[in-house]
Formats: sequence, C-alpha cells, structure tokens
Amino acid sequence: MNLDNPAINRENVLHEIDNLLKSYDFKTSDIYDRSCFDLLARKDNILIILKILVNIDSLTAQQAEELSKIAGTFLASPIIIGLKSKHNLLEEDVVYERHEIPVITPQTLCNIIVNDIHPEIFAKRGGYYVKIDGKLLRQLRESQNLSLKELADMSHVSRETIYRYEQGNSQTYPETALMIEEVLQNPITLSFNLLESEKHNSLDKKIQEPIELIKLGYDVKSSKKTPFDAISESTENSKEIQKLQEKLENKLDEIEKIRAEINKKTQENNILITNLERGRSENTLNNIANKTQDISSVTGYDALFVLENEHKTENIKKIPAIYTWELKEMTNIDDLLKLIKERKEEAEES
Repeated sequence: MNLDNPAINRENVLHEIDNLLKSYDFKTSDIYDRSCFDLLARKDNILIILKILVNIDSLTAQQAEELSKIAGTFLASPIIIGLKSKHNLLEEDVVYERHEIPVITPQTLCNIIVNDIHPEIFAKRGGYYVKIDGKLLRQLRESQNLSLKELADMSHVSRETIYRYEQGNSQTYPETALMIEEVLQNPITLSFNLLESEKHNSLDKKIQEPIELIKLGYDVKSSKKTPFDAISESTENSKEIQKLQEKLENKLDEIEKIRAEINKKTQENNILITNLERGRSENTLNNIANKTQDISSVTGYDALFVLENEHKTENIKKIPAIYTWELKEMTNIDDLLKLIKERKEEAEES
C-alpha cells in the first residue's frame, strides 16, 4: 500500500492511517478536523497523537505548541504526517521536523507500524544526516583490533572524526556512516523510535473552574483548539511524582559521586611510574629521575625508584627511592603509598 501518492488528499490519508492503525490492533479515536490534532491511537503502552497535513509548512508555531503540550500532558508521542514541503515531496524513511515536532510521510508510518522499521535518517538545513552509536562504533573497532587511525584511513575520514563519533558527537552524513559500516561490516547508526513518548512540556494555563474539581485536589488547565476544554491533573499525583523525581535525582547524584571516587582512586592508586636500579651509576639514575619527574608532573601519577643497594639518600632528585627490603616488610599497597607520600614531602622540604 503506497500512501505517498501526491494525488491523495488529506481526508483520504486520514482514513487510510486510521484503517492501518486499527488493522494492527491500535485503538483509535474519532477524527477531529478542527483540532490541533486529528487522531489519537493507543496500543498497550504506546500512545500517539497525530496531525495530518498536505504541506507541512502550513503548521503554525501556535498549533505546534498546543500539540506539544497536549502530547506532553497525555505522555503521548506527537507526530506530524505530511506529504510535501513547499514544492518538494517528502522522502520515505526520513524524519523531518517542524517546530521541534517530528514529521514523517504516511508510508514511513506504515513501515514503522507494519514492519517495525524505524527511520535512521533525519533532515535538517544542509541536507540529510544520521546519528552514530559511538559506544557500538568503539566496541566494533576494538574487537577488530583497529586503531583510530587505521579505521579512519580505511574509511577515508580523519582520525579526529572517528574519535569525535566515539565520544558521542555523532551527527554525520549517511555516506560517511556507510563507508565506516563497509569497513566494519556492521551497522553503526541509531534509529529514531517515534512511538516512544518524552514529556517535554504540558499545559500550563490554569483556570478556576470547576471549583469542585479544584477542591478535590486537581489543577485544571485550559486547552485550545481541542475537542475538550481542559485537562485536570491531580496535584497529589504531582507531589508523588516530584518525590520520585527527587529520589531519582539523589540516586543519580550518588552514582556520579561513586563514579568520581572510582576515577580518583584509579588516578591516585592504580599507576606508579617505576624505575629500577639495574646496576646503573648515580649520574644515570639522576638523568632518569629528571625525565621521570617531568612525566610524573604532567600525568599526575606518582613515580618511584626501586633500589637494591644502599644509597645515601631516600630520594633521587625528587623521586622517592624505595628499597627492596622495605617492600618485603610491607603487607599492603597502603603501606607503600604512605611511604611514597612521606618521601615526596621530605624531598619538597629539602
């Protein structure tokens, strides 16, 4: 079924989409031509709110704002279904956007509902783009034992480009993503699940009627250009949601603190820049110490010398010297770190 025929008018598209959704077990609302939305559809936990337009540029900012607020209040996914923009037909399996609301063709919606094929390409000023899964890209590269430079050279892009993609700065041209996929022999782009709801905003204009609902603990918020006058939200539920959100934020803060502590411990304890005596002369050890001190100061990691023979100092230059007999008497890492700290302080004071 090809719904992208430009000869099809808005009314036909509406009924085609309504029939499509019903045939795949969505419960649909009536069609509301004079509303900020045309159709509501639910299946299990999925709720979508649709506006159908022939020309997507006819959507006004006010219509988009109201549609977005209704969708946010209902925890629904707002989607604009369109046929063309100005004089150009919209492409299949591409996500466009008008006033921050996703726009797709009827056929793209059909592909999502019937075949569970979600679009990966999005259009914006300047052309078509995709988003790369940076974490997956790095896993695939490392699993194939490729360095950043090797993958970059094979994909005809720069090393900095691959690094940027892996760090999450993943917007790129489809052709670039395809070259990388051909090298790795795996897909690396992210798809857009337009059926997943995200509550960006909700209705905010409170009205003072009906007073009976307000007394029971509801906020009554007015809606424009909808088949109903307002949406009433329980303030009690809002308080509970707020408490849960605060609890979640506290958990996230705790996770961040733990992660920061892990990073701190890793930096402090995990690496020691180590030099060995190996029968070297004092001059040689001093030269090594100068270089090691420089590296230690830049990396932030502690350094030490492990010595077997007695020397007149407990530091070479400003780097702690630990004797093998001292190491033998230690029972854990903390003993070593404590001694390194003491000798660093002695070196700084001298």
